[in-house]
Amino acid sequence: MALHILTSLSGSPGVTSTAMTWAQVSDRPTLLVEADPAGGSPMLCIGWGGSHPHNRSILDLAAHPPGEYVERIWELAIPLPGRERKAWLVPTVGTTAQMRSLMSVFGPLGEALARISRDSHVDVLVDLGRLGAAGASTQLWAHADTVLLFTDSTLQALNTLAVGAPSLVDELDGIGARHRLAVVPVLGDEKGASNRPYGMREISGITGGVTVLPGVARDTKAAGSRTWGKRGRYPVSVKRLIASVDQHARAANDVMGVGGATA
Repeated sequence: MALHILTSLSGSPGVTSTAMTWAQVSDRPTLLVEADPAGGSPMLCIGWGGSHPHNRSILDLAAHPPGEYVERIWELAIPLPGRERKAWLVPTVGTTAQMRSLMSVFGPLGEALARISRDSHVDVLVDLGRLGAAGASTQLWAHADTVLLFTDSTLQALNTLAVGAPSLVDELDGIGARHRLAVVPVLGDEKGASNRPYGMREISGITGGVTVLPGVARDTKAAGSRTWGKRGRYPVSVKRLIASVDQHARAANDVMGVGGATA
């Protein structure tokens, strides 16, 4: 299995809802780890409709030595409703201020999550939130099989992508992980194509050679719901993304000459 980092350069491109849907439609066991520094755990709100208390988070790891992280992560993991034996969530911190206490946690956390993905045969998805606020959480990149950069398809979002992606590529180059990076666009617009007229071809033209994976369908109503039919446009697009991410992880491992993600 594999460790995937999901993040973005601009606000609200669908990272959290895609991760939640991925965990629900995947054929494989999936562990969700929220590391969004904004705090408040949107995943708890989405997955449990606000009924589950925010009584645990990745902050709890700071009280334990790194050698215990694997065991502690599973103690913190909350089974997702309807997927109790197949999907789990470790929520993020309650407030942004608490993220400072995790500065020394993210490096060994990455090692622990990579170990879980290998030894427990679980796909691990880390919602890193918006880059620029993540701080030390970028230490997780060194242990990831893929780094998935989500983007909206508005002109403003694509401008942010074109300006910000080269810096991210340089950072990943510095740890030998450039080939792990891929862009995931959120495509379509229920309000009409005039607001988001850009597709895969245009987006591929501004990424400087970074792989662009098949996009997730834009469907605000479906993304906020946990009750859609599995043949709906939105969940089908997420399943298509999962297959593409698997292929991208294998290709990256081939280029880098390492073993890693398995389907």
